[in-house]
Amino acid sequence: MGMVAALLPAVVPSAEPVSHTVPAEWLMVAGPLVLLAAVVVALVVTGRPEAPGRWPFSWFRRAADSLERLTGMPAWASGGTLAFSWAIIIAGLGFYWDVAWHIDLGRDNALFTPAHVLILLGLGALGVAGLTSIVLASVQEAPLAWRLGPIRIPRGAAALCALGAGATLGFPLDDLWHASYGVDVTMWGPTHLLMIGGAAFSPIAAWLLLGEVGRDAGRPWFRRLAWGMAPVIVMVGLSAFQLEYDDGVPQWQALFQPVLIAMAATLSMVATRVARGRGAAVLATLGFLAVRAGFALIVGPGLGHVLPHIPLYLGIAICVEVAFVLTARRSVLVSALAAGGLAGTAGLASEWAFSHLWGRLPWQPSMLQGIWAAALMALAAAVLGAALGGAVGSRRRVVPGAVVGLAAVAALVAMVVPLPRNTAPATAVLRTTPVGAPSLVVDHYNHPTVYQEVVVDLDVTPAAAVRDADTFWVMSWQGGGTIRQQLHEVSPGHWRAEGASPTGGSWKTIVFLLKNDIVMALPVAMPEDPQYGQAAIPVAAERAETFLPASKLLTREAHDGEAWPAILAYSALGLVATGWLVILVIATGSLGGRPGPGRRPGTGPRRRRAVAAGAGA
Repeated sequence: MGMVAALLPAVVPSAEPVSHTVPAEWLMVAGPLVLLAAVVVALVVTGRPEAPGRWPFSWFRRAADSLERLTGMPAWASGGTLAFSWAIIIAGLGFYWDVAWHIDLGRDNALFTPAHVLILLGLGALGVAGLTSIVLASVQEAPLAWRLGPIRIPRGAAALCALGAGATLGFPLDDLWHASYGVDVTMWGPTHLLMIGGAAFSPIAAWLLLGEVGRDAGRPWFRRLAWGMAPVIVMVGLSAFQLEYDDGVPQWQALFQPVLIAMAATLSMVATRVARGRGAAVLATLGFLAVRAGFALIVGPGLGHVLPHIPLYLGIAICVEVAFVLTARRSVLVSALAAGGLAGTAGLASEWAFSHLWGRLPWQPSMLQGIWAAALMALAAAVLGAALGGAVGSRRRVVPGAVVGLAAVAALVAMVVPLPRNTAPATAVLRTTPVGAPSLVVDHYNHPTVYQEVVVDLDVTPAAAVRDADTFWVMSWQGGGTIRQQLHEVSPGHWRAEGASPTGGSWKTIVFLLKNDIVMALPVAMPEDPQYGQAAIPVAAERAETFLPASKLLTREAHDGEAWPAILAYSALGLVATGWLVILVIATGSLGGRPGPGRRPGTGPRRRRAVAAGAGA
């Protein structure tokens, strides 16, 4: 009681979650904005327009002059590319930061946290990057294929505008969604997918900008930098959908991870190999690992949050390179299919091994029965990647349209296979054994609670419901970090955790199970949540529990509400995603031009310099 009396005057209970934002974190927002303003001012001040015009077009002409003298590339391409780079970097930083923040700390009482502001600025800037490219092309009357009166529209810029607008729409819809249904901390809500999807696919649009201007355009240093980083950012963007697995808080089947890896890695690597030639897939993968490691170090040791683990990808890259070498005398389609076949077998096997070395969720033999979906995804993604690579690299349609359509359908089938999340009838007698002395701490609302570490063991009936699981562990999160303790069967039907787990404070601790399409959990201890009217689930020495759908505990704050916000959000997701797909397909197909085998870079003479001037196909 003396400890309680000493602490109570120092804390003020709150009706809302306590903010964890530190004022210094706003420097992460101010710094990029100051840098952007300085670069724009420098470009305008140093520009020398041939024909001064009215503001603001005179400013664009000045900036265009500076950009062309600096990069040697048409300003609509270099300016759009640089604006996109700024946007995707800050959106990516905000995304990785925000996901880790919510995993470690739960909810905040403010919508505009530093991470949220970075995401919003980045998503909005994606559309601004597209508009910048369009304005620069228009004021310079660039000879582009897409025109609307005096407006010149680069294909990639049109796609960037659509992606940025759709992603930005997700932000106000996200606020409406949470106000209607609670703060469900997951990447997979419809409004979250709007924002993540817009950013994830925007690197493809930016690569189309470079494809339209041609591989020979620009000064050597800028050309090497832009074309070297384009496939890297495509790979990083597509890998965003894997982040819950990288952070160790999956909310879907374990099979989803290899399917997502096959999609992101194979599509981007085959596109890179077709567009840039021998060795490009491996070089892009090394760049991917460097960029993802940079984000991980900033968010983990830098900002003090959970450290994302990174898939290897290197084995898949080597498979792609080997396939193209073995089929060097065959068509690009044959090479792509060979690459997809190797990536979906030997490449995924390398990821399987790496998951046991540094993965949050080591892949288990039970996954073998569904791994065909990941192999199918690798084949489909390889074909789609070849079509993209042919368009941006050689301005040729190297894959027949019917084959591309078939690959898209196969990719959708592969993505749907791991979606079901089922339960099985199972109960458990859960026991906890205290470890160490209890202590007094405060929870998310500044309420004093007792912190106690415990070792969990449980008897499961029937034992077969959890035996041979993909993942069976005690998971703790939102108390200031994430802790996972593997459960081992020490006697028939009896499992014990390998270490102690925290309870009390703001910690949420559950027993979590992934087994094929079964995704279940049961509570060990959960804090009170007065904002949502949820009573605490206190730690108990022993109690009987029934396994629940894991989403009931992972997104405990979610609740029912009126139907219309969900109808609006899902309709927006469906319509916007369809629009994105249409504009990307049209832009890629238009850039690809007439059908042809497509000459791989490095195997013949360079294309004419006229392509560098941005002439429309």
